[in-house]
This record gives sequence, structure tokens and C-alpha cells, in this order.
Amino acid sequence: MAGSPRSDFTWSRNTDTESIYSMIQYTDKKGLSHTDVMGFTAHAFRIIIDREEVEVGSYSFFDWQLRHAEALRNLGYIVRTTGRQNHIAPTPEELETALEMIQTSLDAGIPALSWDLFIPEWGVIYGYDDETRMLQCRDVRRDGELPYEKLGRGEVTELYLLTIMDSKPIDRRTMLRGALKLALEHAHVQQFHENESAGHYNGLAAFDAWIHAFERRAASPFGNAVNTGKVCDAREFAVQFLQELASGWKEHGDEPLRQLACQAADQYAIVAGNLSMMRDMFPFPHGGEPGNDAEANRAISLLREAKEAETEGVALLARMLELLEQEAKDSMS
Repeated sequence: MAGSPRSDFTWSRNTDTESIYSMIQYTDKKGLSHTDVMGFTAHAFRIIIDREEVEVGSYSFFDWQLRHAEALRNLGYIVRTTGRQNHIAPTPEELETALEMIQTSLDAGIPALSWDLFIPEWGVIYGYDDETRMLQCRDVRRDGELPYEKLGRGEVTELYLLTIMDSKPIDRRTMLRGALKLALEHAHVQQFHENESAGHYNGLAAFDAWIHAFERRAASPFGNAVNTGKVCDAREFAVQFLQELASGWKEHGDEPLRQLACQAADQYAIVAGNLSMMRDMFPFPHGGEPGNDAEANRAISLLREAKEAETEGVALLARMLELLEQEAKDSMS
């Protein structure tokens, strides 16, 4: 049986979304909740899995600059990014550009998003001191100082930085329409060509990749535990986001949209429930025994059920988008 449904939605295991939420608190959209941010960025619907071993970095195997920029654009933000996902330390010029971006953002009162500050996860830079050449940073490992020269030279040696440049007014209906588009693209369209994917698949195909790793008894205990925790966290937020849509959007004419959101929440609740059972089976950090026949077969069964429910959930999201698109057309005519 799955554990009791999650009730605390004030934090996320997905550290890029958690960091984005922290940044937003210093902008005109600070009223957005964690659930809003997870839902309207479509991060609640994200899943990326490596079919060979469910390697630990699967969850971060996407084009950060492109995907973070489009997610934040959907919230009305204009952003600036720098850095490359290539495990090469930044040049002095690249470091200088990043430091200039950080200082400009912090002088405007908004923290910066960065990668691998103290651990290979996303975190925020919220202060700087030119005299000591120190940055004040926070990620899931620690909250402390980082020398300027260490930026982009952490455990995995690569620089990535995102700052918010501007914020435009945007209504929740427009954000929902954009989020559904992002979620449906992620579900159906592979982000990488076959020769670039390194065995990684996103969206519905990611469930097949996950099943493949278990069928081969090749799932990495640590990698599988990390990714199970992150995808489960996302789907718990998906359920909460859709339930809030179903209960909170009571404007005239919204009943069909609310009904679809309620039905979609039920499907994603199956996904979240099955993944929470897997999270119990393969706990972080030691990861249990994914190579054990009984455990692997149970995981395969749970993932097949989850994929079936997610497929239905995605179809319901598509129907929600159709309603909103038709409404937008009608308002223009």
C-alpha cells in the first residue's frame, strides 16, 4: 500500500524548482505558492529516465538554458542565462560574465539560480562581497560562502547561471494554457535526437525506459532512489495542482475545465501512489535492492500501472488545453 497522501507542499525535492520559487519571492509574483510554481512551470509533469541504469543524473538530463527559460517565460519572466553543460571549467571571461550577472541581479534585489554550488544540484546565490571575493549561496547541502573563483568549479566542474531580468504581468489562465502546452510537449516529444539522448527518454517514453532498466536488472540503487524521489515529488505536486484547479477555479463557465482537472488529478494520484510505494522500496540514499527479482518485478508492475494512469492523465490535460484554446479563440472573434 502507498503511504498517506502528502500534505506538506512547502518544499520540493526538485531543486531547480525550489530555487526558482526562492527567486520569485523577490519579485512581483511572490504570491505564487510552491504548488503554483511546480504546476505553472510544468515541472510537476516532468520525468526523464535513462534506460540503461536509471543513472543518477537522469532528472537533470535536459537543456537547462532552454527549458528553464521557457518555464520562467510562462510565469511572465524575461531571463538571462550563461554557462554550458559540458563538464569544462569556465574560462576567466566566462566567470567574469557570470559574476557581472550575479551582481546586477543582486543589486536589483533578486537572487540568482546556479548549479553545483556545494553539491551537483541547483541552488541560489543571494549575496556577494567584492572585498573578500565571496558569494553567499544556499543549496540542499549547505548555506555559506563560496569564493568567486570556485563558481563553476564544483564537484562536476561546469558553470550554469540564470537571472531574472524583468517581469511582465500575466494572468493565471494564460499561465495554465502555457503550462499545459509545455506538459504535453514533454509527454510526447523527445527532447533529444537518438544520438544525443545517451539512453535518456522524457515523458511517457520515460516509463518504458525505466521498465527496461528493471527488466535487465540493471537499475542503479543510488540513481534509481534519487530519480524515484524526484519524480514522485513532481507527481505529488501535479495532484495538488490539479486538485486546486478543480476546487478553486469557480469563474463562470469553468465547470468543464474543473471536471477535467478533477479527473486528471485522480489519474496522477495513481502515478504518485505507485511511485511512493517505489520510494519506500528503494529509499534514498542506499536504494534498496532494485536487482532483486521480486523487487524488480514489483517495480515493473507499479511502473506499468503508473504509465497507464499517466497516459490517461496526459489525455485529460490535452482536453483541458483544447477548452482553453477554444475559449481564447472565442474571445478574439
